[in-house]
Amino acid sequence: MDKLLLELKKSYGQDAKFKDGQREAIESILKGSHTLVVQKTGWGKSLVYFLATKILRKNDKGITIIISPLIALMNNQIDSAGKLGLKVRTFNSYNKDEWEEIITGLSDNNIDALIISPERLADEKFNEILKNGLISQIGLFVVDEAHCISDWGHDFRPDYRRIVDIVNKLPSNIPVLATTATANERVIKDIKMQLGSDLIVSRGSLMRESLQIQVIRLNSKEERLAWILKNINNLSGTGIIYCLTVNDCKMVNKWLNENGVSSESYYADIEKEGRELIVDKFIKNEIKVLVATVAFGMGFDKKDIGFVVHFQKPANIVSYYQQIGRAGRGIKSALAVLLLGAEDDDINKYFIESAFPTEDLMNEIVEHITENPGIKLSELEMCINMKKSKIQKCIEYLLVNGDIFKENKKYFKTYRKWKPDLEKSKEITDIRIKELNQMNEFAKINGCYMEYIADVLDDPHAQKCGRCANCIGHPLVPLKISEELVLQAQQFIKKDFNVIEPRRRWPFGIKVDGKNSIDSELMCEKGLVLSRYGDAGWGKLVSNGKYKDGHFDNQLVEASYQLLKEFVIENDIKWVTNIPSKRRPLLVKDFAERLSDRLGIKYLEVIEKVQDKYYQKELNTSYLQYNNVNKSFDVKQPINQNLLLIDDMVDSRWTFTVCGYKLRLKGSGKVFTFALANSAGRNGDE
Repeated sequence: MDKLLLELKKSYGQDAKFKDGQREAIESILKGSHTLVVQKTGWGKSLVYFLATKILRKNDKGITIIISPLIALMNNQIDSAGKLGLKVRTFNSYNKDEWEEIITGLSDNNIDALIISPERLADEKFNEILKNGLISQIGLFVVDEAHCISDWGHDFRPDYRRIVDIVNKLPSNIPVLATTATANERVIKDIKMQLGSDLIVSRGSLMRESLQIQVIRLNSKEERLAWILKNINNLSGTGIIYCLTVNDCKMVNKWLNENGVSSESYYADIEKEGRELIVDKFIKNEIKVLVATVAFGMGFDKKDIGFVVHFQKPANIVSYYQQIGRAGRGIKSALAVLLLGAEDDDINKYFIESAFPTEDLMNEIVEHITENPGIKLSELEMCINMKKSKIQKCIEYLLVNGDIFKENKKYFKTYRKWKPDLEKSKEITDIRIKELNQMNEFAKINGCYMEYIADVLDDPHAQKCGRCANCIGHPLVPLKISEELVLQAQQFIKKDFNVIEPRRRWPFGIKVDGKNSIDSELMCEKGLVLSRYGDAGWGKLVSNGKYKDGHFDNQLVEASYQLLKEFVIENDIKWVTNIPSKRRPLLVKDFAERLSDRLGIKYLEVIEKVQDKYYQKELNTSYLQYNNVNKSFDVKQPINQNLLLIDDMVDSRWTFTVCGYKLRLKGSGKVFTFALANSAGRNGDE
């Protein structure tokens, strides 16, 4: 028996055998080559680099460095490595308290592989470790999810560009392995340009024999909620429901829980401990469904996932293929159901069009850094009217591009002449739109779904699957839903409200009475919001009332009364006032007066709009939003009783925070907030 097969059987049992292409990839690594492996999800790419690592370490070679994009994926990989007896550690933002111990382990040669996120490559501490000898210790360098290296990949990340710098510093005899399941010919060509023309490409079939695909058009959210509830318990095993936005993720999860289906939601903002607990439940099949955004994505390996349902359509075939690839890895048959919604394209187009910073924004940031050497990110947020996340994207791009540099959390302009590559950004944006059109075409085809996907990914092995709904000529899952269930979903959406959490601090750089924290007796109390802006149910009625009718329907007054009647009694609320507007002076005032009548408490007009320079929605940072509100409103003498402060929309919460503070300062009772709609993040997020 040859050595490679012997090592495989030692770790995975006597029945273990290599899949097509695995042995060849390992042999390529052991020869010291640069190799790109393009294989379908679940093929076993991690086995290739971990088995190669084991053999290299036995031959006294250096450690393996693995660039991996997600924390969940890192933990997955550590479990895989454990089967081969390898000592693997991770360097990530959640385990900084372990970094010194890891550095010692590297120095003592007690670690076989180190997994790091691409963002760590920008970290000053990690770069110090690289300079102090880690580069010379590398025996194998692995780039997992290598499509992220390419400008043309669906999930390009600027920090991945730093990888090429490390590869260029490695001795020529050190093997480099890049792996992905989602690279078409254009992406492969780009990776080859970056990792070297001698890159060996090992490519297998991307056909997923276990998957059965069905597409169902149900435009409204309530129809899709009804379909999910009707069918979910009849789907085999446990599975994932993917949503495009966090709000929808929370909504679907709540709908399932309220109707007796065990599920959890997973998205980027959940803290590490919470994510680990949720994933652990999912792995142990303690829940039926994981409702997730794309934050739960690449590389997660659970063999028995029986279904993947999309609540909305992804932006491209590559993302769709990757997400349905979570299912059917270790079972013979799994279901992938794509539900199409009316809002899908709007959300996807927002993501596409906001992916690249504008020339004006880039110029503004470069100008500020040039004129203010040593400026901090928080200081940029105080003077540039753009969301924090977009400013960070610009900074990341400029750092990677070599236009600026960072020292002790301060930014400086390099000597390099700044020139935005807008042509490239436009070209990539055009491709993203083309990819969205491909996804729309996929949803309409009469032919084989899997063959279409494989064709788009330039798979030479593309063929009819014989298993999808189109191939077999009838639905895999029932299409019909009862009107009663749709009505139930409508009622759920209408009553599904959020709490308005009070802000506890002023924006960075703002101090009131010498403090950044807001005195507890001067801050707002927890409030309520009736709906999500634009959503089915009340959200749609709010949108129509504000922008079409110029008047809020009495249905909204009644719905608000039903939501607030107990809340008003419990919190001893005695009067109502509203946030005034110069542009629509009667809209909210009229609604607040009608609601106060229905609640049986008095209405008082005590807040005055003294200027109307900007809409809050035109401003993108807390600093600018706070300043705008603070200059815009004055408070007349209120009465010393608890009150309900009403506005039509709540987004950043600065209008409520500042007006509530001024009311309390002037002697009002406790301020409880209420808005008809939450418009925060309405364009979608992860």
